[in-house]
Order: sequence, then C-alpha cells, then structure tokens
Amino acid sequence: HNEDARRAADSRNSVQEQSKEIRASIEEKLNEQKEVRARAKTHQMKRDAIQSRIREIIDSKKGRRSEANKAKSDVVELSEVMAEISNIENRLMTDGTLTLKAENRLLRKLKILASKRDVLLPKATEFEAINIDLGDLESTIQTLKAEADSQHQEMIRAHEEARSEEHTSELQSPMYLVCRLLL
Repeated sequence: HNEDARRAADSRNSVQEQSKEIRASIEEKLNEQKEVRARAKTHQMKRDAIQSRIREIIDSKKGRRSEANKAKSDVVELSEVMAEISNIENRLMTDGTLTLKAENRLLRKLKILASKRDVLLPKATEFEAINIDLGDLESTIQTLKAEADSQHQEMIRAHEEARSEEHTSELQSPMYLVCRLLL
C-alpha cells in the first residue's frame, strides 16, 4: 500500500512539475505576443499621426482649418515659420528698394519668427521623421502618404506575426490548451 501511495505521489509531483513548466512556457509565449502587439500599436500610432498631418496640409492648402477649428500641428506650424523666415531673409538680401522703416519692420518680424521657431523646434523634433516642404505640397503629401503606407504595412506584418505565432505554436497542443484553461 505504501508503494502505491509513493508511486501516486511521484506521479502527482511529476504532473505538477510538468504543469509549472508548461505554465512558464505559456507565459513566455503570451509575453512575446504582447510585445508584437505593442509593436503593431506603435506603427498604428505613427501611421495615424502621419495621416493627421496629411489632412492638416491638405486643409491648409485649401485655406481652411481642420475639424472643429483645431490648431495646426507643431510640425506644420514650424514648416510655415521656417518658410516665412526664408522668404524674409531672401527679401532683405535681394530687395534693394526697401526703405529703412520697411527693413526695420521686416527685421522685427524676423526676430519674432525666430523666437517662435525656437519654441516650436523642440516640440516638432519628435515627429521629425519627415520634413514638410510647404513650397512643394504635392510631393510632400506623396512622401507622407508613402510613409503612412509603410507604417501601415509594418503594423499588418506585426499583427500577422502575432496571429501566426498564436496558431502555429505549441500553444495549440491539447496539453497547452488544458493548462491555459487552468490559468
């Protein structure tokens, strides 16, 4: 009778040890899934931000504010400020017909724009993956669309990777399914 009890206890201990290993393996696989899904979410957020910038550029090109009178993004505003600074500097260098009063007015405006640029620059650097050239809106929009498509494809690949891991891994084996139900 003692021998049967010992075998039963050994069998139980073996099953419990195997169960712990399987649970650890399942947890590891689930954590890998979470990482892949988080990567997909990052690509989705980048894609959405780029698409929002495209809408802002198109709206500014059409001369209207985006939905609900929202302010321009820092990136678009920085691009506009940089373009205006460039125009003023060019005019100061090439326009010989400026009066002293007009030149001083342009210099004051340039100083204001430069300080505005200095404020916007740090805010916009986090989105600095793509430069926006407001002088050539069509190519800028095409560049942004290509980047948005790229981020979308990366997001899709990450989702596919997560799904293929889910369906082809040993997580689908009957033993793992029982253990997952016990978790």
